[in-house]
Amino acid sequence: MKRSTLKITALIFALISPASLVATENESIATKEVVEPEIDEFDRDHWSFQPLKPVKLPTVQASEWVENPIDLFILRQLEENDLVPTPRASRTVLLRRLKYDLLGLPPTPDELAAFEADQKPGAYHRLVERFLSSPAYGERWAQHWLDLARFAETDGFEHDKVRTGAWKYRQWVINALNDDLSYDRFVELQLVGDQTGNKDDAIATMFCLAGPDMPDINEQDLRRHDKLNEIASTIGATLLGLQMHCAQCHDHKYDPISQADFYRLRGIFESAVPVMKRDRPVLQLTKQKQSVSPYLYRRGELSNQGPQVEPKPPRIACLGRVHETFDTDHPRKAFARWLFHEDNPLTARVMVNRVWQYHFGKSLCENPSDFGVVAVGPSHPQLLDWLALEFRESGWSLKHLHRLILTSAIYQQASYLGSDRLADRPAYESALSVDPSNNLYSRFPRKRLEGEVIRDALLAVSGQLNLEFGGPSVMPPLPPELLKTLLKGQWKTDSDSRSHHRRSIYVFARRNLRYPIFDVFDRPDAGASCARRNQSTTAIQSLQMLNSELTLQAAAGLCDRLLAVEFDRSLTGYQMLVDRLFLITLSRHPSPQERDRFCNVLSQDELQLRDSLLTACMAVLNSNEFVYID
Repeated sequence: MKRSTLKITALIFALISPASLVATENESIATKEVVEPEIDEFDRDHWSFQPLKPVKLPTVQASEWVENPIDLFILRQLEENDLVPTPRASRTVLLRRLKYDLLGLPPTPDELAAFEADQKPGAYHRLVERFLSSPAYGERWAQHWLDLARFAETDGFEHDKVRTGAWKYRQWVINALNDDLSYDRFVELQLVGDQTGNKDDAIATMFCLAGPDMPDINEQDLRRHDKLNEIASTIGATLLGLQMHCAQCHDHKYDPISQADFYRLRGIFESAVPVMKRDRPVLQLTKQKQSVSPYLYRRGELSNQGPQVEPKPPRIACLGRVHETFDTDHPRKAFARWLFHEDNPLTARVMVNRVWQYHFGKSLCENPSDFGVVAVGPSHPQLLDWLALEFRESGWSLKHLHRLILTSAIYQQASYLGSDRLADRPAYESALSVDPSNNLYSRFPRKRLEGEVIRDALLAVSGQLNLEFGGPSVMPPLPPELLKTLLKGQWKTDSDSRSHHRRSIYVFARRNLRYPIFDVFDRPDAGASCARRNQSTTAIQSLQMLNSELTLQAAAGLCDRLLAVEFDRSLTGYQMLVDRLFLITLSRHPSPQERDRFCNVLSQDELQLRDSLLTACMAVLNSNEFVYID
């Protein structure tokens, strides 16, 4: 019987035995000492709690296909299932995939022409390096981290008051990613940046306090209690892949995390969150002059204070004697060091799994923020551990991790094969049959663009995108019906119309009202850390793309951009227009059938060419291909 099955069976027996629960609770109440289950070999047997050890590279038959070690792990499983990888994608597909992935922007026709013309060895690798060096890289990848950090610029709840200066944390993340700040330092500053003496470093600690808050409540001690619990839960899920919040009120029902473990983790930050005052926001951690003693709170209730605990990491994540030697006098610094200590097996595994997910649209482990015993284990466990070790040995460089993944053969596969590649169709159809969910990565997974990227793409192809870098947030116009749902003055449209077209990362992030296109395309509400966005398909999305002012203006701008180039009002001229339309929006040439169909629409009424061209632009912007990456 598998370990997870045994654990769940034991849980069932515990749940149907209420007497044991009552006895444990009474025992805890009757003593001032912490009462908790011990961590045994059975608990540590779970894959995610095992130490990271060197991984032997697998052998494969089709070694000529391999670009780097990542491919060996993928190809080995494919060969074991009598499958072969899908052939390499075309240059047009690779350019579009890569630029959206790293920069969140569509390729330009000039970039496509240059990439197709570069026949020297290493053209694709040079493209990867160029995009990694672009300031737009940080603007694109910051949003992934902000989802995890539950970032918004307002408090939430009824009044949803603005947090002045919250945008500085977003800018700190963008700059840190562009500078390839090592991941250990990136995390350390978000936990203890207030102790370096540098004001910019202190901004990073907004990560801990970025969640919802209610400064106007009467019970400020309860506000602080809830905030500390939320910090512990977020750090457990984001950095360790542990669902710590379950242990606020009781020992975790299936993971080896006790209630004391939760309050030990919370205790690390106890002295950094000040006593709160009504209507005063708390944005950054601050080391208090007097130390604060952390306690366990029975059932999670502030009024039910239990025994005192020492600030320490969760026991299950500590290998060796780290838990016993933890520096409780300087807990945040000690915790930041421990996260990246070789005796902690979780931090590296969790982050490489997240990066893999953002590149492929699915992670090696099903739930990126839950590495517990009930969550489905990794599809490629050896690959996960090899990447984690490589990440650690590279000095925790995220850009190094990107290079490895992006230059692998597995990333450069085609997502599908058309009728023009008949020789490869049998193997492709076999993969569809044997691996329908693409768990073996027999082809590149198609991905839909996020709402922020769709908006940036609409602005980019229409020639309206303002690429100004950095600075405070902007407030583009909102539909009148949405403005009516807000309190007076909660959304003040910027007077400078140029700011309305800045990149989506700079759009003001209000917790109680998401910008319309972000909302319909599944942006999280920032109420809690989001490891993986939903992927809904709704009629509202189609209506947004067909009828919104954003799309209509983008189509008009695209139309003007096309008409700005001289052309003959002849079949050849119309073909040139259609070719340019496809190159700008879809980064490819139209097929002969597509070209003929669009040319017929344009030539039907030459006196109303702009109207027919506007219709053509709207058709392409509303196509499935515009919002998906192959």
